[in-house]
Amino acid sequence: MSLEIKDSGQFKVNEIIVVTKAGPIDITSIYIELNIHDSLLLPVMSGSVLIVDSIGLTGKLLFDGSESILINISKDINSDRASFKKAFRVYRQSNRKNVNQNSESYVLHFVADELIYSDQQKINQSFEDSYSNIADNILTDYLKVPKKQLAIHEPTSGIRRVIIPNLRPLEAIQWCAKRSLDIQNSPNFLFYNNIVGYNFVSLSTLLTLKQIMDIRLEPKNLRQRNSIEEMSVATSYEVLLQNDTIDKTRNGVNAGRFIGFDPMTRMFLNRNIGYGNHYNLMKHGNDTPNFTSIKNRAGQKNDEAYDSKKVLSLFGTARKYSEYIKNNDPTSISKDESYENYVFQRRAILENLIAKRLKLVMPGNFQLTSGFNVYLSAPSYARKEKGDSNEDISLTGKYVIIATRHIIGYNKHETIIEIASSSTNIPNVLSSNPQQNDLLLNYI
Repeated sequence: MSLEIKDSGQFKVNEIIVVTKAGPIDITSIYIELNIHDSLLLPVMSGSVLIVDSIGLTGKLLFDGSESILINISKDINSDRASFKKAFRVYRQSNRKNVNQNSESYVLHFVADELIYSDQQKINQSFEDSYSNIADNILTDYLKVPKKQLAIHEPTSGIRRVIIPNLRPLEAIQWCAKRSLDIQNSPNFLFYNNIVGYNFVSLSTLLTLKQIMDIRLEPKNLRQRNSIEEMSVATSYEVLLQNDTIDKTRNGVNAGRFIGFDPMTRMFLNRNIGYGNHYNLMKHGNDTPNFTSIKNRAGQKNDEAYDSKKVLSLFGTARKYSEYIKNNDPTSISKDESYENYVFQRRAILENLIAKRLKLVMPGNFQLTSGFNVYLSAPSYARKEKGDSNEDISLTGKYVIIATRHIIGYNKHETIIEIASSSTNIPNVLSSNPQQNDLLLNYI
């Protein structure tokens, strides 16, 4: 059905039903605020609902974890576009207190039922397959997730021979994602749950998807706009982080060293890893790396300071040179873990992504969910001369949504999104100049 928007903040609560031992109970008329969360870094969606109860539900039902909650909300009563319809498990009741002699308030916390089911079992099993297929098998065989709830499923590179070490199913899938490599041998896979479903996909793929919305930062009443245009205007924003040199240095984003030891062949590996070694293996949303080349007082560039972080791990690359392994266990050469390709690099990739992060408050919109891209147009708030650009190039660009929170109250629906980018629209990679270091050393 077509979507008719008369107001950017409009929404229609079709139903919020708690399914109890005694049957379904509609709480649409007694809820005060509903919160729904999803994140690129979490395996399931969750949320909470604040209730003012004057009919004694708690005393009658004794919320014991057997309840589920059904949520159906749309932007327009006559449309299923930009809508939300999901079932969750109620797992906790908190903040219970009396409002007056006739009512009390409390919060019901809910989560995807797969988390509860996952916590009730462990996986001790060997696999010989790609990590993407292993993840798919766990979702369908262990967690019984219907195929219709599987969203993006991207193949991983190589066949691996692994043993899942006594992990819960959702933990096991995250364990697989951390070790997965794409076709460029980049360890940037993520496993997360959003409004569309469960996703096992590389960050490189996510960053290059077409943006679903062009977001503008401008006052609400700056000019005459219709309600559709208002949907793409952020009501407020906050730059959570634009750069943190210390974090980037300590987490190996700029440079570091992988030190490997193979107990079978007794060989060592020292591999220097700079910014370009992990950044260039991926695709990105904007043209320029989110990186500044800085020289320290010894004249060393920050992407060459390999002592910034060191990681010690096993590695198996040397086994392809061993005649004994070639003759007795040749499959291990290709199927054993390639620790040297992900142990150091994965942390650097994720830290580089969240090093540039903003929070936007948007009109309620369930199309805004983790894993989707938006393009942000940020104005410059400085005094401008005639002919100057009105664009803040340090913020303008393409971002991926890394977290979403929907807040639905009695008469409002807001969507708060966190967006991040590993790249920028600044035309060139910035570099420090010698005068900056000279002043640090000689300014007295």
